[in-house]
Amino acid sequence: MLNSEQLRSFAEEGYLVVENVVDRDTVLEPVIAEYQTIMDRLWAGWAAGGQAGAPGKGASFEDSIIAAYRAGMEYFQPMDISLPPGDITPDTSFHAGPAVFSMLTNELLLDAVEAIIGPEITSNPIQHVRIKPPATDLTEDEIRAHITSTAWHQDLAVTLEEADRTRMVTVWLAVTDATAENGCLQVIPKSHRGEMLPHCPLPQVGVPAEFFDEQAAIPLPVPSGGAIFFHPLTI
Repeated sequence: MLNSEQLRSFAEEGYLVVENVVDRDTVLEPVIAEYQTIMDRLWAGWAAGGQAGAPGKGASFEDSIIAAYRAGMEYFQPMDISLPPGDITPDTSFHAGPAVFSMLTNELLLDAVEAIIGPEITSNPIQHVRIKPPATDLTEDEIRAHITSTAWHQDLAVTLEEADRTRMVTVWLAVTDATAENGCLQVIPKSHRGEMLPHCPLPQVGVPAEFFDEQAAIPLPVPSGGAIFFHPLTI
């Protein structure tokens, strides 16, 4: 799927934006429908338990997420595609539905990954679905990375040391349009040529500002169905 120029750019810059990696109608719409079903189930449970009232008849998915956040309901983990770190119990929830599995195993997506790291592909458990309310709806003390903006970091920092000996690539897939205005991913180009930087609680785990030049950052807008591929040392 990726041509020689794209692979050269990835090696040079440490990232690559590719549009139309997955099809909106056949891949993403089933994912969106799957998550709407989860949202409906969560709200039904909250309402039945007297924890929160329904967001309103005919509420959109976005409205439902905002209402859940404002009510203090936990919606992230039931919608995430991996188990959390730390204490895991038989009741710990995560989502592994058929539409999400179809997206992760999409042929064009895997072809692109193969072009970068080769045909032996393993999906590690450090993977998430980020469904974030607009910043205007967040509380001032919100620090959770899956809810608000994410601290500057390198993905290799959250793997085990033994993973340093493997070829890795991160795939950031856009289910909805990601723009500079609504908070798309940003990277420091060519930062993958450096070393692993110190990561500290900021309060999110991230790289302190004195170790890199944030002014060198560029936004990477990507439309729905597109993807960003980046090196695990890219900031």
